[in-house]
Amino acid sequence: MTVTRTEILTGLTAVGLRPGDVALVHSSLSAFGHVEGGAETVIDALLAAVGDIGTVVMPTFTWGSFYDKSGVVFDMRETPSETGKITEAFRHRPGALRSAHICHSVAALGPHAPQLVRDTPSAYEPGSVFDTLIALNAWNLFLGVSFGCCTALHAVEEMMRAPYRQHRDFRDCTVIHPDGTATPSNSIEFLRKDGYWNDFGKMGAVFADHGVLHTAVVGNATLTNVRIRDVIDITTDFLRDDIYYLLAKGCRPE
Repeated sequence: MTVTRTEILTGLTAVGLRPGDVALVHSSLSAFGHVEGGAETVIDALLAAVGDIGTVVMPTFTWGSFYDKSGVVFDMRETPSETGKITEAFRHRPGALRSAHICHSVAALGPHAPQLVRDTPSAYEPGSVFDTLIALNAWNLFLGVSFGCCTALHAVEEMMRAPYRQHRDFRDCTVIHPDGTATPSNSIEFLRKDGYWNDFGKMGAVFADHGVLHTAVVGNATLTNVRIRDVIDITTDFLRDDIYYLLAKGCRPE
């Protein structure tokens, strides 16, 4: 099956994307099947869906390489995204900006990009990318991937100060900025303690039960769209009742 830009754009419209919207996009290129034109076609469709007055944001995380390391160098220009082919192509788009967080950087393209890539120590604190996405009533769009990769759920864990996580800093690490200057990293990360792991995938059914999901199928991929504010509010209610709700069963405290 070959998927075209027109088909992707139709699917994006079906799940609620409109000109002027802001969307944080988690994605899998291979989930669609064969996309005519590859990752660039998906990006073209996303930009067309939100128009010139909308903004697309994508995770360009390097968490897998850097989260447990010391003395690493994050080059905002050269360090590749670890979150898929679409995100790697997106950060190279002319005009795209990238944030300086050493593990949870994002790339953004559109009028709101400058405020979404502000350099804050945490990706979730006031003024950070996720705080700004909430303020902008942004969408959280999933292209062929599940809520297992829903980074906004980490925002709730940090806001609620989940006891199975703790902060670490990266002061011994270096960030190379787009102009070539190098500075010590000011990033912090709310990392899981040893012996704990999340089960974010179960939240898809929770959000579906609350009636906040918009879905469509394009090629072999399911597109799912939800307001980040709904993700945050619903999950916060669950964590107020059970602060360990986002953990997998095998590592929940008795």
